[in-house]
Amino acid sequence: MVAKKRLKILYVCPFAHYTGHFSWAAVHETQALVQAGAEVNLLTFCGVTDKAKVEVRQSTVRDHTKLGIPLYHLANFVRRWKGIGFVAMFLEAFLTQSTAIRLKRERGYDIIHLRDGEPFIFLPHLLSLCHKDYRWFISLTGSNFVNSPPQLADIKRNFRLVLFALYIKSINCIWWKPVYRKSLAKNRFLFLTQNETIKRICESYMGGILSGKVLCLSLGVNEVDEVISEEKARRYFGLPMDRSVLLSFGFLHAGKDVEVIFRALKDIPDVYLLHGGDQMFRLNLPDSVSLVEKYNMLDRTIIKDHYIPEDEKPYYFYAADAVILSYTRQFLSTTSLLWQACRFGTPVIASDNGQLKELVETFQTGLLFKAQDADSLREAIIRFVNLKPSEIKKMRDNCRKFASQFSLKNWAHKCFEMYDKLLADKG
Repeated sequence: MVAKKRLKILYVCPFAHYTGHFSWAAVHETQALVQAGAEVNLLTFCGVTDKAKVEVRQSTVRDHTKLGIPLYHLANFVRRWKGIGFVAMFLEAFLTQSTAIRLKRERGYDIIHLRDGEPFIFLPHLLSLCHKDYRWFISLTGSNFVNSPPQLADIKRNFRLVLFALYIKSINCIWWKPVYRKSLAKNRFLFLTQNETIKRICESYMGGILSGKVLCLSLGVNEVDEVISEEKARRYFGLPMDRSVLLSFGFLHAGKDVEVIFRALKDIPDVYLLHGGDQMFRLNLPDSVSLVEKYNMLDRTIIKDHYIPEDEKPYYFYAADAVILSYTRQFLSTTSLLWQACRFGTPVIASDNGQLKELVETFQTGLLFKAQDADSLREAIIRFVNLKPSEIKKMRDNCRKFASQFSLKNWAHKCFEMYDKLLADKG
């Protein structure tokens, strides 16, 4: 019997140096794929945030680039200017994916696994035009499909948004369609969305150009390495033991509605708020510090407005009674923070958005409120604070069941099933 060939995967994460899910995925998803039996190499633009421990062979664009060095330095320079950060992101994506194509040719990888094909979903197609039989496995969050250009009123308040509006228009321009068509005819692509809603939207993109090449792959989550007592976690922040503590976590983006949390909490004096996370780009979004002052909550709010490294996460989730997941009504992408909350066994108070509502109802991991409705959130918080200990325990148990069902081990197993489909696809 001939042994099955070990898959060689080039896992590409151009934005692993940013806050949010990028660095977490680069570290943990690669490890899960190795444990499932693949040979995995990680390629990033300039490394992983906080130099997080990566247990697979890794390299950066700088390690493989000579002609692209000026662009490499330009991307690092432009990234400092928050208002045009998307220019840096384009350069980072372009250089990293260009390097991936060269490495695939030189080292014979079976599949290029691109973690986050957005926002420049056209780029792997453009770069593949001169190649044949490359196999791309591309995850999508849905930002290309659900983000709308800023409104005229917003642009008048902040003229920098003109550039952002042009950026949104350009990445979804119909002129890319011939590029998609030619690239898809010469190479093999699978696109992975994290929920069925985004899958349906993706399949209708540009008149259905991606139809038949989109699958749904739910997120995976790893086990907790260290359990910290509530007392130790609260002492870390100086929080009282005899008050309810709610957590707002993760980097702030246009799909999150943080202000509704402050509007709901300002009239519940015995509840504390702990916030951890930065804004990715400061484009007309209210920051947490200004909201604390606006709603006069200085005496019961702790703000850590920076990237929270992996080894500090347990303190935030174990200090909290519940995590507030607050998103705009238009937000349809998967909420990765639900996976993180369940990983730590922390119940959620979540807005009733699409998949988020469905998962919270199915697994009974917390309570729901009407998205962007401060009164509804206030009622949900009061209901949660008055729950019996046995009801809280049941939610915590359900969170752990959720984390078990959506484990990284299961995620990697499903990846292999989809890899097989991609490798078997003859177009």
